[in-house]
Amino acid sequence: MSEQKSLLRTLLSYAQSVLASLVGIQSSQKREEDIEDGGLERMIYVGLGTLVVFLIIVVTAVSSVLPD
Repeated sequence: MSEQKSLLRTLLSYAQSVLASLVGIQSSQKREEDIEDGGLERMIYVGLGTLVVFLIIVVTAVSSVLPD
């Protein structure tokens, strides 16, 4: 059970780091900690997942605004 919480906490930390990077407020210290703790591979996966969610939101918003 604690492994699941630890994994969830790690993924949430990565997601926070990715979102902070997108906005441009990510500190270099936090970025280095994330890369050292979980590796670059996980950061890439979370980044790609965030990109997919962002694209779905944009496509949905544009589709709902434009007439058929």
